[in-house]
Amino acid sequence: MNPGIKMMMAMLVAFVLVPVLSAQDAEPVGNAEAGKKAWAGRRCQNCHGEQGQGAFGPDLAGRQLTFAQFKRAVRAPWGVMPSFTERQANDQTLSDMRAWLLTLPTVAEPGPWEVPLKADAPYRQKLLISVGCAQCHHAELRNPRGALGGVASEVDFEHFGKMVYNHTDIWRAGTMGNFSRDRVPEAILREIFLFVTEDLGLLAPVGATFVPEPMSDGTNTTYKLWVRNRGIQGKGLTAEDVTITVPLKSGTTLISTTGAGYQGVKHDPETKLDAAIWKAPRFGPGDVQAYTLTIAGKGGAPADLFKGTTVRWAKPGMRQGIPNLEHFVLDHNLGEGRTSVEEATFNRQVSATGVWVAPGGTPPGLCLEVDVRRETVGCVGK
Repeated sequence: MNPGIKMMMAMLVAFVLVPVLSAQDAEPVGNAEAGKKAWAGRRCQNCHGEQGQGAFGPDLAGRQLTFAQFKRAVRAPWGVMPSFTERQANDQTLSDMRAWLLTLPTVAEPGPWEVPLKADAPYRQKLLISVGCAQCHHAELRNPRGALGGVASEVDFEHFGKMVYNHTDIWRAGTMGNFSRDRVPEAILREIFLFVTEDLGLLAPVGATFVPEPMSDGTNTTYKLWVRNRGIQGKGLTAEDVTITVPLKSGTTLISTTGAGYQGVKHDPETKLDAAIWKAPRFGPGDVQAYTLTIAGKGGAPADLFKGTTVRWAKPGMRQGIPNLEHFVLDHNLGEGRTSVEEATFNRQVSATGVWVAPGGTPPGLCLEVDVRRETVGCVGK
């Protein structure tokens, strides 16, 4: 072929391919408003502050990071920050968050940590705060202890390590990323594991949830409450001597209730409100019990009538005897062997028949609607 023709063909191919390659490499156009929502929805603020002002993590507000720099910091971060996958936050989401951060003013110094590191905290608790666990899971790791309590018979360090180092293999679209073994060595993680399992102990994953839509006869309104131990049968912990408390907001008049073990309306010293109270001898893994409260009038959303729900139990209890531990429990409403479920209970987790809402039905064991949404292994497509 004539050399001149070859050169012309090569130039033509290059002319055609360059725009294609440029389009592939081009960063997505960021939407600041979408980025603000994504920032809050992925709990970025727990480490970097609500306005990107920094806290446990560095300040990002107004930082003139390129998209490539921002993306690398999320996919392959430095320090103890976990890495996040494309499934958790795709390039468009990252571009949106970066666009929002660019609209914010820079700060002179970062804000305070969500959970501060106290000089007299127990050694193992210092470790979990230092590597960032407490910024999302609080100083006593309440939620992880409940999740582990749901499969207590299987819990060992290998299981715990997978939850930390390979988190997205279990919860593929969850909000937590994967920690690096280089930045959080196994020696440190083993100490945190002992803090969770030996110093504190696991929690039974028992909680209460209102059905969002009440039933009204025009005069009174009935609300259904489901209490469930989310543990897997044969593996999870059983809660014994259980107390269910539903504080009534001012102006709420209780007409009647159903459900075994009703104790009547009593004053709740924590909320300083009257509360409907039930007792149950036990809630084993997978156990579900329905309760109802009938209120005078047309009612409204559950959150308008009730100040959350609280489920307590006597056994298994939170281990005691750790020096200074009481100073570092972020939620001071928590006590021995207890979980608190406040306004978060008022979400669409259950249907009127007590079935946990999820595409295609309810997966077994710990698979709630949120697990399906986060594509927990074993829950996808069930």
